[in-house]
Amino acid sequence: MDVIRDYQNILRGQVRLIYIDPPFLSGSNYTIKTRSGGNSLAADALKEEEAYSDRWEGGLEEYLEFIRVRLKAMKPLLKDDGSLWVHLDWHVSHYVKVILDELFGYSNFINEIVWKRTNSPKAQSRGFGSQHDVILLYANDATKFKTRQVYKAHNEKSRRPYSYKDKKGKFRLIEIEAQGIQRTEGRKQFEWRGRTAPYLYRKETLDEWWNSGLIYKSKNGRYTKKQYLADVPGVPVSDLWIDIHPVQGASKEYTGFLTQKPEALLERIIDSATKPGDVVADFFVGSGTTIVAAERMKRQWFACDSSEAAIKIAKERLCQNDNG
Repeated sequence: MDVIRDYQNILRGQVRLIYIDPPFLSGSNYTIKTRSGGNSLAADALKEEEAYSDRWEGGLEEYLEFIRVRLKAMKPLLKDDGSLWVHLDWHVSHYVKVILDELFGYSNFINEIVWKRTNSPKAQSRGFGSQHDVILLYANDATKFKTRQVYKAHNEKSRRPYSYKDKKGKFRLIEIEAQGIQRTEGRKQFEWRGRTAPYLYRKETLDEWWNSGLIYKSKNGRYTKKQYLADVPGVPVSDLWIDIHPVQGASKEYTGFLTQKPEALLERIIDSATKPGDVVADFFVGSGTTIVAAERMKRQWFACDSSEAAIKIAKERLCQNDNG
């Protein structure tokens, strides 16, 4: 909190994106695990260093006040088209959302992103095992904020609809007439190239596509639009992120920091809401994933943490990234 306050005048209105991964009110103490030694005769030695505590003597009330004052201090740092991404889980995400609605305004709530953080939920004596975290995305001003569309790589399932082929390559058919819930009794229809229908696009647009060879005419005279596989960069990412895997012990990224987030997660966030040269900030930097990703992606960054162990790891990762 002191760091945010000390740098508020310098950073005010300058930050394009703030990502925070604060404590979750989990009731646990978290450590950094490091291994050393080990050979064919004996297992390696395990050392644990305290990273931070997520236990609160004052319970939920103390935690929410801790979060509230920090979120309130962060808001003035954002540019008009900036955004705040708050990473939480089931413990308090619903409470923190109410605080964010108060501070940022309900109309500036953009998304609740669900990240599948594990494939193996722990068995529970009551209820179901948890597999996901949530990321609450708020714009400083929703009328000025816009994410860049992010895509996942094509896979066998996403390629399957592209079952047609011509000299330009594989393509699928896209409806240009109103269908399903788009179709209403009073919807306006017009004639185009011999067929009267409730078209979704203007005649000028349809003519442009026709002249470009993008209109497909079926045997019964119905028109659709060709969408070529080569023109689609991938599968658009929704608010359900199940393709980014957590950091495992065997991963090159692994630092021993138990709540470490994968670099791919932060790369997606930064890529979607900033451009090179923008300022990215993280006030709970933890193992340093945000700044490692920001540095690699040529963003300016600002970060802090109350844990000396966390700061040490973050610095080491930055140095390794520079050398890599």
